[in-house]
Amino acid sequence: MAETLTIKLKNKKARKVLDGLAELKLIEIMFDTELDWSPKQIRQGQDFLNSLRQAKLAEKGKVKLKSAQSLLDEL
Repeated sequence: MAETLTIKLKNKKARKVLDGLAELKLIEIMFDTELDWSPKQIRQGQDFLNSLRQAKLAEKGKVKLKSAQSLLDEL
């Protein structure tokens, strides 16, 4: 059961709470009126942020990333 809700955020803390809920897959942010991003741009931004998080975890040694060669082999 999916419902749509429009929320006007009052400060950055509220945005962080929503972003945290989105990371936990409890909500999906469909459109950000302040940025006027399309749903495709939002998805691309989220993909980029997820990649950045993975890279930071790899730097800390918490996850192991694929090598460039293995990525090329998949193509």
